[in-house]
Amino acid sequence: MKISITGTSGFVGNYLSANMPKNYIVEKINLRGENLANLNKKTIKKIFSSDVIINSAASLNPKTSKDFFLNEEFLNYLLNLNKKYKKKIIHLSTINCLIKDRIDRYTLSKKISEKKSRKFKNLTIIRLPLIVMRKKNVLQPKGPIVKFFNYLNCVKLPIYPMIYPGHLYQPIDIKFINKTIINVIKRNTSNKIINLIGEKKLCLWDIFKEIADMKKKRVYKVDLRFFYKIMPIKIKLLIKKQNNFLQQFASIDHSKLKTR
Repeated sequence: MKISITGTSGFVGNYLSANMPKNYIVEKINLRGENLANLNKKTIKKIFSSDVIINSAASLNPKTSKDFFLNEEFLNYLLNLNKKYKKKIIHLSTINCLIKDRIDRYTLSKKISEKKSRKFKNLTIIRLPLIVMRKKNVLQPKGPIVKFFNYLNCVKLPIYPMIYPGHLYQPIDIKFINKTIINVIKRNTSNKIINLIGEKKLCLWDIFKEIADMKKKRVYKVDLRFFYKIMPIKIKLLIKKQNNFLQQFASIDHSKLKTR
């Protein structure tokens, strides 16, 4: 079995490329520096020489036209090329696509990508929640939560403030993504969309407190729920559109998602 993985310079893509079963041949596809709207023939050959293509390439904080093309149009571009090759494509999206209140640039761009891909065959979409990495049950400074580690390492304070509760997540360990993809490949599943969530509910504060305890740092809660309730609607809308930490003011409960 040969697998092409795009986005191998990112957290998820790099992990997948390093942890596929040993009997799988992995072709790493780094798209940096590529013309995403018109890939060169060598890159196309590398991608479609495999039995399965995993598209993990994405910009988590899209700003430029190239960022938005990667999130919104690149999957559609691959699928159009795949009309000729008819290979199995697994696309990694976000569970935020199920949340109406998520209107930040990243989520909206992934929603557009999914909408444009609905007409295509040979496609499985895996929607991912917050991803963490643990070793011996200890959180690692990898992926989205690396910001918390950096905050505790770089900012010198006697006590660290943190928004409470922040979003309520059901995070999954990155190992589970690997297992899910392998199951999709082996079973040749016909599922068009797979929504992944973990079993344990954790708010932003829980995650930050766990990291702070590891580093023996003092933290305190800044409960802003009351202030969010009385905020003007225009400011709330502005917060929801943010692609940064301010998004946490909205305190969206991911555990209420209807997954299938």
